[in-house]
Amino acid sequence: MAYLALYRRFRPTTFDGVIGQDHIVRTLKNQIKTGRIGHAYLFCGARGTGKTSTAKIFARAINCLSPKDGSPCGECEACKALAESSNLDILEMDAASNNKVENVREIREKIQYPPVAGKYKVYIIDEVHMLTTEAFNALLKTLEEPPEHAVFILATTEAHKLPATILSRCMRFDFKLIPTAEVAGLIRDVYKEIGKDCDEEAIYAIARAGGGCIRDALSIADICVSYRDGKLTYGDVLEVLGGTDSDSITRLIGAILSSNTGEALETVEKLADGGKNVGVLCRDVITRLREIIICKSCKNGKEILELPEEIYESVKAAGESAPEAGLLRAVEIFGEAEATLRYTQTPRVVLETAVIKASMPENDYNLEALISRISALENALKGGAPIERKTEKDISEPKKTAEIKPVEKDKIEQVDFGGYLGLVPPPIEFDEVLPTEKKTEIKPQTAAKPEVLPSAGRLWGTVIRKLRADGNIMLWVACQEMSAVLQGKTLKILAKDESGYAAVTKADNLAVLSKTVKSVGDYDVEVVMESMKEAETDKDIEKMRELFGADKVKVTD
Repeated sequence: MAYLALYRRFRPTTFDGVIGQDHIVRTLKNQIKTGRIGHAYLFCGARGTGKTSTAKIFARAINCLSPKDGSPCGECEACKALAESSNLDILEMDAASNNKVENVREIREKIQYPPVAGKYKVYIIDEVHMLTTEAFNALLKTLEEPPEHAVFILATTEAHKLPATILSRCMRFDFKLIPTAEVAGLIRDVYKEIGKDCDEEAIYAIARAGGGCIRDALSIADICVSYRDGKLTYGDVLEVLGGTDSDSITRLIGAILSSNTGEALETVEKLADGGKNVGVLCRDVITRLREIIICKSCKNGKEILELPEEIYESVKAAGESAPEAGLLRAVEIFGEAEATLRYTQTPRVVLETAVIKASMPENDYNLEALISRISALENALKGGAPIERKTEKDISEPKKTAEIKPVEKDKIEQVDFGGYLGLVPPPIEFDEVLPTEKKTEIKPQTAAKPEVLPSAGRLWGTVIRKLRADGNIMLWVACQEMSAVLQGKTLKILAKDESGYAAVTKADNLAVLSKTVKSVGDYDVEVVMESMKEAETDKDIEKMRELFGADKVKVTD
């Protein structure tokens, strides 16, 4: 007899063998026990999650003469008759190859005949989303009002492609991806039954590679059985999957996060020359970055990742000095590279570009790179400059005050503040510089008459510095390229582009900005585009020309 693949050999025959779909199994069992059998079911979900297997078990169970806990007994006459390949009560149709209206019409003609061995005649239509529009229309009436002995089970991986008229006539059951721990338990039992010795880490590596799909995981397990006669190890599984050596990936990411671009490119060169697929290498980098983030963020990271002890320790060590912003930026960069690799004809160039971009944030001027650089500086400062400790002598000495010289009125300068005239006193001179750790509030002296107006540039600079000091980093970054002018008691902020304007005018950001401006001076805030400001200026000029005559008004920069 020909070799039977593991996913076929260990296909479940009762509901107890269906793993990871307890919410569906419980409902179907209760329907069988109470006799509330529907006429149409829709099983949808990812591939390899048990849709067809569950449909076959349910079809036999509703025809079983003495079901055990909702599952077919396998011993009664009906179960034995339905187990034969020649039975006519359970009919399977692959809609991918039988998707025409003639195939559905054939079902409509045969559905009138009663079942032979059981109580119900069950039609299982797999990949039902492949039916044509005409075929769906031909199925509608039969699906809505079939004979009492007919039950339809539709299975699909793309339920969104089904017409709403079909969806509304079916009981829908969504099959979810299987958790890694449950897939690993199944593979462990399979290997135990076939007598294959393997490491626990190898089992979990196979389970993770399945991506929540039982069939995929069992197919990989089948390959691994033939790969080595002796004990299967974690390294063997990586070789089968075409994955990259764990130490090489960790070394590559370490070079990227430490901005060692040369070493990172050399590592990529060695791995690519060794025959590693560029797409697989990119996915391995993303996976390792995810593992580092989990190690850095989660207390139970070891239980979540289920990695071998040595690999987990190396991953943990790689993440100890890595900044969170840098890790997040690297994940985004390599995620974009993975999407690009599907369409590019130069995959190696795409990967190397991603490596350079991730390891050189100083040459990247987008917002994420700037935040990454700021985070790196903050982490460096946390190592801390030495703290000066005060001695008893410093504490006993009286506080020094600064003598402020009065302002001479004849030195007050008249300045044009963007169309508004004001008086600005000269800089305040101090006899003695105050210690940096002592901050003394000094009220500037101003002339009694006229009132001194502040400079918009100085006021805006103070606002920006205060945003940075208060920790409003995103708003601080957005305001860097903006300027401001004063119009009466309103500070008008000029945005150069629409993205900056949209960022600052968000409700939360505008509230923070207004509060900061109020803390610096009693001014209202208005955010406008520079183009709008120029339009306002043009209107003012036109008004002046109308009042005084066009030949008397001259506009200069």
